[in-house]
Amino acid sequence: MRVLLWCVSFFLFLFAPCFGQSLVFGAKGGIPLTDAFADFKAMGVDTDVRSFSDSKDFVIGPFVELGLPFGFSVEADAFYRPLNLTVDQTTIPLGTFRTSTDITSWEFPILAKYHFGHLPIVKPYVGAGPIFRAVRSGGSYLSNAGFSLAGGLEIKILRLRVLPEIRYSHWGSDAIARSSINYPSNKEQAEFLIGLGF
Repeated sequence: MRVLLWCVSFFLFLFAPCFGQSLVFGAKGGIPLTDAFADFKAMGVDTDVRSFSDSKDFVIGPFVELGLPFGFSVEADAFYRPLNLTVDQTTIPLGTFRTSTDITSWEFPILAKYHFGHLPIVKPYVGAGPIFRAVRSGGSYLSNAGFSLAGGLEIKILRLRVLPEIRYSHWGSDAIARSSINYPSNKEQAEFLIGLGF
């Protein structure tokens, strides 16, 4: 994933002068609107296991956007997002034991964007493109690639750009369990983000 991020950064720095367009740097942060893991139950003879996300945590990270002619642009992000996994294990007659952990993940969307209208202050936009993910060992079976859609507004205040946005991501299927239980993720993800760029 580092190689991919360096390649995108190199492309943006190399070709920005060729287009004579803007190069925007900034950060985005927000809250997920969906759970990271699906609500899943597995029943055994004397043990029941339920896995789910007890909290939606947060999303935060830097972005860079290269402006292109005719209202188009390309945006590359590097988002840190902890994925909460809570497991309730009920054993008869011992009762229920709960464990909750945040699995570290980094998401790398690359979006082609189109800005509508020619208003000087507010411009709506839509975007789409691939998204990649690197997850720590606790979630190594989770899908590491998917597709992302975005829609929002670009509000210009002098040199500052404020970017409220709704983003949807569809992840590929999780890897098949081999030796241990793999708790299924929620493949449909959505988040509300606010970006600040210069």
